[in-house]
Amino acid sequence: MESAKLTETGRIIQEKRIALGFTQKSLAQALHITDKAISKWERGICLPDVSLLPKLSLLLDVDVDILVSKSIKQQKWVGLIEIYDTDLSQTVYDKPLVYYLLSHYLLLGITKIHILTDEKNREYLSQKIFETFGFHFDYEIPHGQNMMVLNHPWFLFGSDLTQHFQGAMICERNTKLVPDNQDPVFYFSYGSNEYFENKRKFLRNSSKRTLGRGMICIGADSREKILDIATFVRTYQNYSQMPIGSLEEIAYKRGMITIGQMKEMAQNVSYGDILVKMVN
Repeated sequence: MESAKLTETGRIIQEKRIALGFTQKSLAQALHITDKAISKWERGICLPDVSLLPKLSLLLDVDVDILVSKSIKQQKWVGLIEIYDTDLSQTVYDKPLVYYLLSHYLLLGITKIHILTDEKNREYLSQKIFETFGFHFDYEIPHGQNMMVLNHPWFLFGSDLTQHFQGAMICERNTKLVPDNQDPVFYFSYGSNEYFENKRKFLRNSSKRTLGRGMICIGADSREKILDIATFVRTYQNYSQMPIGSLEEIAYKRGMITIGQMKEMAQNVSYGDILVKMVN
């Protein structure tokens, strides 16, 4: 098998497997799958299911991000937020609603975001702070690009959420992420204009990937739900001393802002003490 024919993910799996002394059969047994599946990964025929990535990363001693981001980077992804009649600047406990929405994109390194919204939100998003976080906002419809689509103000939180996003991005087909017993929250449009050409058909026919148990998903489309989100964020942050939806934290960990910038930003937000602890 020629390495040039392997996907980046397949190449990494093969190299790590051999280096650690696994055969395809022994690795498959550890994952409770068939060795044919391992062979397909390494030959670039398909990629591991997202549910297998955490255990696979432990067995091969490699970060999940490395396993999948190499494949993701082969394609150009942009974000699309299509939300009207919602004030993106409204405070949800200790930060603007839009911070929670943008945090998912920033975790994936997606910083070019097409935003279809009303004039009030566009004016708010023109603040320089978003440029500091690396975002470039475009208010026009994207054409022919891979898009991570958010068309409702969902608050989404749970374990391995970024890995679920990455899993959808490497499917090479239109995909919708759906929490158990709930509506789809994110759509992934793979390199076509179908989302805009026939939105109803696109939403209906996209391949479904279920997020599973343990996910908190609340639509921020009413005062009551906003209060529910605020209560959850407050409880989690107070007891874990880790922020939810903090663009400052994500930008710092991705090397987009310096320690000095992080400390300066911490002075202007109510969760600043949590941010300072991260850099001291």
